[in-house]
Amino acid sequence: MPCESHPPLTDHELDAIETRARWYSGAYTGTSGTLAGDVMRLLGERQRLVVAMAMLREQYSIERYQQQRGRD
Repeated sequence: MPCESHPPLTDHELDAIETRARWYSGAYTGTSGTLAGDVMRLLGERQRLVVAMAMLREQYSIERYQQQRGRD
């Protein structure tokens, strides 16, 4: 659930974050490079969760439709 003081990131903002993280992960070593690598992994995990949620929503929608058809 989004926090009112921090609205969800837009696709454009996520793209900009990924671009900066890619640049820093290859250009710097130490803390900056490590943090940039962590950002890349977190963005990948976020994408995996978004896809998983979409698949669950689709599955729920299909199951609900089938249940409703069974009652008709």
